[in-house]
Amino acid sequence: MFVLCLSMAFSFEKTERLSLSADGIDKLMIDCGSGFLRVTGEDSLKAIEVEAEIIVRGKSDRDMEEYVADNVRLELKRQGNRAVLVSDFKNSVRGISFRERVINLTVRTPKNLDVEVDDGSGEIDIAQINGNIRIDDGSGTITIRGIRGDVEIDDGSGTIEVSDVTGNVMVDDGSGTIDLTNVEKDVEVTDGSGSITIDTVGGDVIIKDDGSGGLRIRNVKGRVVK
Repeated sequence: MFVLCLSMAFSFEKTERLSLSADGIDKLMIDCGSGFLRVTGEDSLKAIEVEAEIIVRGKSDRDMEEYVADNVRLELKRQGNRAVLVSDFKNSVRGISFRERVINLTVRTPKNLDVEVDDGSGEIDIAQINGNIRIDDGSGTITIRGIRGDVEIDDGSGTIEVSDVTGNVMVDDGSGTIDLTNVEKDVEVTDGSGSITIDTVGGDVIIKDDGSGGLRIRNVKGRVVK
């Protein structure tokens, strides 16, 4: 038992950095597994910069360099006018069971890009983007703020917070709290369970809710349809 507990206490951490010129790029597509994802738009950037923190717990680092080389998918490449970031572990683990394997991503990008995310699990934080945001997420907290475009979220579970959006916001959520604030156009929410708070909307609000959570709506200029 002591040997087992000691081996689980070990962890291996490695940081990789990727960069891609944003010249001619109008969309950033991110396909990631477990781990947090943070995307921030910056005016002065001419490239997409990625810092990936790879963490594998339950094994010492003696042979983990080889393991990471064989089992981690991490790449940032151009596909036409799109930048594609892929981050995940391959299916095969060579018979080794780890308590935790995550790749945490911190992405700095020029502001004027659309961002599309296909995420497995983990926190998502996207801020200061002058483009449309589309997220397909399994689980984990989602925070979106400072977006000059539309926001579309398809989420399994987890808290969703969206604020300061100049376009439309559409949320399809399985469970978890939803908080939408300061949206200039329309809001549409389809929700399985969890409380919903909507405050300060310039257009219409449409709610499709099973009624299992609390609902608070205020400061809406357009129609409210429930």
